This record gives sequence, structure tokens and C-alpha cells, in this order.
Amino acid sequence: MKKKYRLLRIIIPVILLLSGFSCSEDFLNRPPQDALTLDNFYQTPEQVNASTAPLYGWPWFELNDKAHWVIGDATSGNHWTNDGDMAQFFQLGVTQNNPRLNEAWNSLFRVIAHSNMVINNIPTKAGASVPADLKNRVVGEAKFMRATAYFYLVRLWGPVPIIENNSAIVFDSKIPRNTVESVYQFIINDLTDAASKLPAAYSGNDRGRVTKWSAEGMLAKVYLARSGWGQSGSRNQADLDKAKELAGDVINSSGLKLKPEYADLFQYKGEDAEKDNQESLFAFQWIPCQGWGTQNTNQAYWAKDNTLTGVGDGWGGYIGPTIDLQNEYEPGDKRRHETIMQDGDYYPELKKKDGGYTFVAQPNDGIGENACFAAIKKYVIGTPEDNNGKVCFMSTGINTYVLRLADVYLIYAEAVLGNNSSTSDADALTAFNAVRTRAGLPAKTSITFQDIFHERRIEFAYEADFWYDLIRWHYWNPSAAIAFINNQERGTYYWQGTTRMLNSFKITATDDSFILPIPASETDQNPKLLEPPVPYNFGK
Repeated sequence: MKKKYRLLRIIIPVILLLSGFSCSEDFLNRPPQDALTLDNFYQTPEQVNASTAPLYGWPWFELNDKAHWVIGDATSGNHWTNDGDMAQFFQLGVTQNNPRLNEAWNSLFRVIAHSNMVINNIPTKAGASVPADLKNRVVGEAKFMRATAYFYLVRLWGPVPIIENNSAIVFDSKIPRNTVESVYQFIINDLTDAASKLPAAYSGNDRGRVTKWSAEGMLAKVYLARSGWGQSGSRNQADLDKAKELAGDVINSSGLKLKPEYADLFQYKGEDAEKDNQESLFAFQWIPCQGWGTQNTNQAYWAKDNTLTGVGDGWGGYIGPTIDLQNEYEPGDKRRHETIMQDGDYYPELKKKDGGYTFVAQPNDGIGENACFAAIKKYVIGTPEDNNGKVCFMSTGINTYVLRLADVYLIYAEAVLGNNSSTSDADALTAFNAVRTRAGLPAKTSITFQDIFHERRIEFAYEADFWYDLIRWHYWNPSAAIAFINNQERGTYYWQGTTRMLNSFKITATDDSFILPIPASETDQNPKLLEPPVPYNFGK
């Protein structure tokens, strides 16, 4: 049994989850039942509807808690840290025993295990009173979640095992990795099916679930990433065309709009406002002040000090945005103020009872180092008094964006650009400039890859996305991606008298930097994870 322990530790809690875990106050609200089994759990429409509710929160929690942003923003050079485990990512020297690896790996396979449970059981075990369209819809939701988990896995680790049947793993936990090509095809198959099963919109308590547009938007992102895999100097045109088609359909047919103000994306206005956010195509959804694993913990780690949170957490004084990220902002970009705090920035929505909060950058003010003379603002929402009591220790209710409509706009622009050096295509410019002008910047009349790359870095800074942009760039232009990282300023500031001085620090990236090591706890118990990957048998 020892060799099976790691995988069983992921799968068994998923089974137990069906007997009563609640991830959302609205999604999952049913009376307790005794002797609940897979054969009688899915008997009513309410039970079937509840089966996918946890997939919006709890299984993702271990990823979101630290690994998500450490991988996405520290590795990419957006986020500075000298914390031991996290610094390994920042310095591109991650070892197999790093706890963030286990958190990400376990969380993603937990999502897959729960998704498999729904996909494999709803069609055959749902009660006679459950409508066919509801059964199709929840399977579509589960396939979206499974595909999204695999999309993270394939970009971070490359070849990984494709698991469709949880029971098979219980009896044989030594399974091989599958090729990158197989994993991408598996993701595309799942998202394509999800798009055909999911509705265009929801009403009532189901608002906030993934839709047809969520699936098409994520599929566009997958095709854009895959377009560079195995290429050299250019990208696969067929994949670029699919990304353009899918992103274009979301933009032109969904009726969804960007929020007018970037700042509104990151201010918590309550659960209903989170669900009604048109720009959010998929987000991890959190409930504040409930059990551990249901909440967003970002503020606890990112807020500069505990006066900003009012609940005893707020440990962000020793970390913060890199000098390189700070230098990336153009003058007048409104996103800077809403993403990072710099000296003199004022926030009326924080510490309201004191008249707001003004950030003062100091190298060491007795609270935190502020080594980069800046702090993180995004996802920092303030005290309980600032949020109608909906903040507790290490617990807020603001959702974590995974896919925003702004992302789809920029995907469309990049897919149109494709392998060209620049484009003045009217539709591409409309999509690109919709994101850019919202930030208070002038529209462009022609765009390049570097323009889009810059816009993506700034738009999604501290949303754990930039490392994945670097990975897909490395797919088709490795020397350029490596040079970009090696030229980043990852150093800190210090005072020499009254003069601010730069303590420069650069790192050396290589091709190996773009693939994470599989956790040692996994390879120790399944040596097949160290063997060459094999194609997946889609016909079995």
C-alpha cells in the first residue's frame, strides 16, 4: 500500500467530498444524508448540480495559497522574494523537495480526480428525475476543470500522466508520463466537448459557473500556447487560426464587456458582485471567514503589514514587486496604482476609518524591508471594516482570476499577428486597444509581438500568468525568452546616505529552467515518472 499512498491521498478525499463538503454557500446547499454512496448521491437535480460546486474552490486551494503566485510571478521576475523555498523559484533553482512543487502537483491532480468522478459517474448513476441537459452541463463543467488543470500541468512539467479513471490508479499507481503532444490533444478534446455542453449564461445561484464562452476562451489560450510547441522561430499557423476563431467568437458573440475601470476588478463588493462580473470567464471562488480551504489567503501574504488587514496577518513587507516590473510601466498607466504601491500612493478604499491609506516607501521601517521600495496592492482589499466584515485572519472572499475577457482580447490580437513582425489589422487593434485605453494609455495604430507581450505582463501582473507567457515564448523562440529573463533586473534598492542605490542582481536562465522537476515524493514512489513519456492511447 505504501507505493499507492500519494495518489490515494488525493483520490480518497475526493470521494469523501461527495458526502458533504461545501465550497460555496449557493452552489452547494443540500440537507445531510446518511450512508451516501456514488450509487445514490446523484439521484436528484439538486445533487447533480452540487457535484461540480467544489471544483470552483477547494481542490484549487493548495495551488492558490502560495504555489500559484510564486510560480507565476516570482519565477517570471515580477515578484521579488528572498524566502528560502520561494527564492528557489525567483532564482530559477527549484529542487525536487520544494514544498511549493508538492502543493501545485497535488492540487492539480486533486482537481482532475474530482472531475473524473463527475465525468465517469453522472451519465450512468444520475437518477431518472435528472434532466439530460443538466447531466450534460455538469460533465461539461468537469471537463473544463480537468482541461484547465492539465493545461497548468503540461506547461509546468511538460509530459505528465493522463488519468481518466480514478479506480485504475487505486489498483496500479505506477503509471507513465504521456507526451506533451498527447496532453495538449487531451486538453483540446475536453474543452471542445465542454464548449458544446455548457450554456451561454446562468441565472440565480448558478451565476459564476463556467460557460460556453469560458470554454472557448480557454481553448483559444490553449491553441495559442500549442502553436509554438515543437516549432523553431515561428508558430503553427493552423493553431493560430483556431485561437483567432475561438477568441473572436467570444468577443463578437458573447455580449460580454470589459469592466470600465481596471480598479474595479480588484475591489471586493460581495459574493453577488463577484458572480456578476462579466469580465471573469473563470475564477477560483472563495468564501471568507469559513473553514480552511474555502478562502483566499493572498492578502495575508501580500499586504505590507497588519495595519492594512486588521486581523493579525499581513506579511508582505519583506516581499514585493521587482524593480524590473516597476520599470515596465509606462507613465500614466492606471494599472500600476492598482497592482503595486509606490511611494506616496493613496488608497481611499483601505483603512477607511482612518481616512484611507498612503504608502510610504522606506528601506526598513521596522515593519518590513521594502527591498524594492514598493508593495503589492492587487488582491489586498483591507480590513473587516473596509469590507462589511468579510475579512478574517488569512481569509478574504475576493475571487482569483484564471481567465479574464481582457486575456481573450489579447489572445485574439496575438493570433492575428501570428508570425508577422507587426499588424495593423483593424479587428486586432480594436481588441488590443480596448485593454490598453482602459488603462489610460493612447491607442496604437500598429502592434508587434513585443507590444502584446508588454501589455500582457502589465495587465496580468500578480495574476500568476506571466511565467506561462514566458514558457510558450520559449516553445518557439527559446533564445529570445532566455535573453529576456537574463536581462531582467532582479536586484534591490538600498540607501547610501540620502541617495537610493541599486544592488543589481541578474540570473542565468537555460532551457532547463522552463521545466519544473517532478516532486521527489512522487518519483520515489513511481519511478515511471522518470522514464521517457509515451503517447496516450485515445482509443482505449
